Amino acid sequence: MLSLRADAPADEIKKAFRREIARYHPDKVQHLGQEFQEMASGIAADLTEAYRILMDPALRAKYNSDLLGPSAADAPPAPTPRPPSPEPPQPPPAQGPSFSTGPSGAFSAGATAPRPSAGIDFVRRATLSKIRAAIDDVLGNSEPLTAPGFDIALVTRPKKSLFKKAEDSVCLLLKFVAQVDPQAVIDVWPIAAKVKAVGATGCVVMLIGPGLAPAKDLAAAISEQRRKLRGQGPVLVPVDVRDWEALFPPDTPGAVRALIQHLKEEKR
Repeated sequence: MLSLRADAPADEIKKAFRREIARYHPDKVQHLGQEFQEMASGIAADLTEAYRILMDPALRAKYNSDLLGPSAADAPPAPTPRPPSPEPPQPPPAQGPSFSTGPSGAFSAGATAPRPSAGIDFVRRATLSKIRAAIDDVLGNSEPLTAPGFDIALVTRPKKSLFKKAEDSVCLLLKFVAQVDPQAVIDVWPIAAKVKAVGATGCVVMLIGPGLAPAKDLAAAISEQRRKLRGQGPVLVPVDVRDWEALFPPDTPGAVRALIQHLKEEKR
């Protein structure tokens, strides 16, 4: 959200935060509709939480560990652990950490530490925010689509031109997962196969997350799903949101390639 390198120092973090937070000040969005004002408020809350985490060495180390694993080279060293508390240990939760799906995506006010899933949860919200902005910049004409199970669903509507043939309309589905691996492919495939988009000549699924399994493992999982549906199914594009590297099948539409390229260039 702050468009910073992983090793950015404190002064760069402060500068980036002030630059970004100014864009979502209530005075800047008061002329917009209520929906956009609430969206701006949610983004401002996320920016504030990003600043809080990155300016605290311990929280920043935890965030990097959640995102890249405990061996991340650029994670600042965590402080020396304190002696264990004399209080009795709490029982483990009945379920694993869940991802927040609230409308604003804001963290609870007054929180003193991120939830166990705060790192990946924050990446999810920031990623989807960037992709929505890129879709507006690159695809332009698109219509939202109802597709349960996906974070973003739309149908592209390319403009017609007198000088070249317009591209075909495509159903584009995006789903964020904690890790883009064969199991994620298996989970998303049957959901995508049920989506119907009037006027779209094909369906592209962008499976996005902070990290990709080996390409051969993903290719094997995709081939197996195609075999089960006798060659039918979406074009699946795995994407690593840490650097926007993607594995493009040969039949990936140009609009999808352009979208990823735009996100890559924004990160540089």
